[in-house]
Amino acid sequence: MSNTAEVDALKAEVTHLRVEGEQMKAQLRAQEEEMKICVGRVQELVQAIQMSGLQISLPASHLASPSTSEPSRPANTQ
Repeated sequence: MSNTAEVDALKAEVTHLRVEGEQMKAQLRAQEEEMKICVGRVQELVQAIQMSGLQISLPASHLASPSTSEPSRPANTQ
C-alpha cells in the first residue's frame, strides 16, 4: 500500500470515528434528558406520597442497591 493510499485510508477512518463520536454524544444527551424527566417524576411521586401522610424512607443516594434477586419489601406503614 502506498503512503498516499494509507494516509487516505487513515483520514477516512478518522472521519468515520468523528461521526460515530458525534452520534454517541447526541445519544448521551438524549439519555441525560430522559433521566432528568424520570428523576423529576420520582421526586413528584415522593412529594405526593409524603403529602398524603405516609412516611417513607429513601436509601442514601451514595449507597449501592442490594445485589439480591429478592424483591424489596416495603416499610411497615401501619
